Order: sequence, then C-alpha cells, then structure tokens
Amino acid sequence: MTLPNQLSILRIALIPVFVLLLVHDTPIYALLVFLIIGISDKLDGYIARAWRQETTLGAALDAIADKLLMVTTFVTLMILEALPFPLTILLISRDVTLSLVFGIVLFTTGRRLGASTSLGQASIFAQMCTVVLGLVFYVLGDQALLQTLQSFLLPPVFTITAILAVVSWVDYLYRVVRLFTPVEASMKRQTPVR
Repeated sequence: MTLPNQLSILRIALIPVFVLLLVHDTPIYALLVFLIIGISDKLDGYIARAWRQETTLGAALDAIADKLLMVTTFVTLMILEALPFPLTILLISRDVTLSLVFGIVLFTTGRRLGASTSLGQASIFAQMCTVVLGLVFYVLGDQALLQTLQSFLLPPVFTITAILAVVSWVDYLYRVVRLFTPVEASMKRQTPVR
C-alpha cells in the first residue's frame, strides 16, 4: 500500500479520536488532532502527485476521508451548539444528495463528472472556513473579546457558506441534467435557423 493511501487511512482513523476529544471536553487536543488531519490531507495529495502514486483506491480513500471529516465535524459542532442546526442540515443534505447522484451517474453511464467547478471549490473552502472558525471559537470562546468577535464574524461566514452550498448544489445538478440530455436534442438547439 502506498504512503498516500496509508495517510488517508490514518486520517479516517483519527476522526473518531477528534470527536471523542471534542466531546470529552479536551478541545485543545481536539484542535491539534484536527490540524494533524488537515496537514495529512495536504501531504497525501502532494506525495501522490510528486511520487506519481495516484491510484483509484487513493482517490476513493481521500474522498471518503474528506466527507467523513466534514460531516462528523459539522454534526459534532452542531450538537455542541458551536454551529447552527439549519446550516448543518443544509450542508449534510448537499453532500449526501450529490454523492448519491454522482454514484448513480457513474453506475448507470460509467462516466464521472469532470473536475470540481470553481463554485464547488469555493463552497468547500467556505465549509472548511466555517468548520475551522466554529472549532476555534468553541475551543477559545470563553473570553469576552472572542465572544464579541464571534458574534460579529460568524453570521456572515455562515450566510456565505449556505449561499455557496446552494448555488454549487444547483450547478452540479444542472451538470448532471445536461449529461443526460440527448445529444441530438442539444444539436438541434444549437443548429442556426436559416
């Protein structure tokens, strides 16, 4: 097994450790484990590309680790009241439906949707910012200054994250619909009228 795949498996194994540390009121250690998970995510991708060790298994493990981390972190922070319930449900619904749709497309057509769009990447970036800020404010949020900063900073971040999630969700679903649009029908629409 390649080193990038081993790092992905390590990330998956560290997710329950992160949750247990967070729930059992050792948030500083939970934050450290979260940082280790994030660093290993970047490291496994870099090693896979630099050492030419990209594999189908590695891509699957990387995607599973990413989804597990995001969903688990959102749910845990929601339970700890560090993130709002509606935002958490929206983001989990988006991930679950997109994963199901992509799986159905792959199973029925054998085709994968292309690389993630800029909207999708922006949505993932916003989700990561939301998770990191929610986690940091949960860990360090007892101080009055941080509570003020939290009330000022988090609502706009939550709003931007929700908007990007919905827009990228619609964009991905539109791409799936276009994938199933018959070629002949799309060619007729593109044929100029003379």
